[in-house]
Amino acid sequence: MPETLETFKAKYPEAWSAYTHLRDVCDHTGPLDRKTVELIKIGISTALEHDGGVVAHTSQAKKAGATEEEIYQSILLSTGLAGFPAVLAAITSAKKYLDSE
Repeated sequence: MPETLETFKAKYPEAWSAYTHLRDVCDHTGPLDRKTVELIKIGISTALEHDGGVVAHTSQAKKAGATEEEIYQSILLSTGLAGFPAVLAAITSAKKYLDSE
C-alpha cells in the first residue's frame, strides 16, 4: 500500500473506517459479483486516469477470477468516454502489474 495511504490511515483512522465501510456496502449492494465489480472499477480508474486504482483493481480482479482479456477490455471500454491517452496509460499500468506476477 502506498506510503501516502498508510499515513492517511494512521492520521485519520475514523475517516478511513467510514470510507471503507461505505465502499464495502456499495460493493455488496446489488447483484454484481466480485469480478464484475472490480472490472467496473478498472474502467472508472482508467477514466479518472488513476494509475494506483488501475493497479489495485487489476490485482483484485485477478483474485476474483478475471482473465487478462477481461481486464484489458474493461480498460478499452473507456476509449470513447475518457479518451485514448487515458486508455494507453491504463494499459501500461495493468500490463506492468500483470507482467510482474
